[in-house]
Amino acid sequence: MADKSGEAVGLGRLTGRIAVVTGGSGGIGGAICQLFAREGASVAVVGTNEDKGQEMVASLPNMGSQQHRFYKTDVTSSKSINAMATALKTDYPSAPSVVVTCAGVAIPSCFLDMDEETYDKTTNVNQKGTFLVAQAMARLMVEDKVKNGSIITMGSICGRVGQDNFTHYSGTKGAVVSMTRGIAKELAEYGIRCNVVVPTVIETNIVDKSLEKARAEYVEQKTFLKRAGKPSEVANLCLFLASDESSYMTGQVVDITGGQ
Repeated sequence: MADKSGEAVGLGRLTGRIAVVTGGSGGIGGAICQLFAREGASVAVVGTNEDKGQEMVASLPNMGSQQHRFYKTDVTSSKSINAMATALKTDYPSAPSVVVTCAGVAIPSCFLDMDEETYDKTTNVNQKGTFLVAQAMARLMVEDKVKNGSIITMGSICGRVGQDNFTHYSGTKGAVVSMTRGIAKELAEYGIRCNVVVPTVIETNIVDKSLEKARAEYVEQKTFLKRAGKPSEVANLCLFLASDESSYMTGQVVDITGGQ
């Protein structure tokens, strides 16, 4: 099966659904957008870079009836997120039933030397941003009585084991895990599932290029498979969690770490 461009498409596991992906033009987020579109979803790509966002939208597979759009949004700002939510209500016939919070930053900094600005930026994007987006999108789902809603947040193995030079980042990801489980408990009565994906090192640009050697050594020593993960592998897991195939899963912390 192929779309109008001739590219192979999926099995239609998200056909007719609207999916919101923050950090949608990044490595993991971009892979998720591509896979969700191949599976039939209309994808709302959310990010801060207009050019990259529009490029992602233009690259997404479309079987003819899908509506892919970009929304320039600052996930640290409730005003910006609420504006995005309002636009979604105008642009689409129903509320999103899938949300993936991929927006994140990882700024290496020694604990003793870290400045408050670095700490605040990391916390605001990774932790506060996840909360605000999940809250705003859940409100849309509840308002529209969506019964197969799935919210997927992005944790990190660092949030469980800690990581030198990423103490601040580790803290935010640990918070995302516990926060997601709390959200899952509160939204269960509305039929909305919420799970958190916990990757190890993934081949993206979120990690400073100067750390390439350290990253290679880390995965060699720490993972059973002795390699970094691929964005497409994380996307495959997110597809499962977004689809009805995982309809009895909520509040779960799902590792994708190559054995760590």
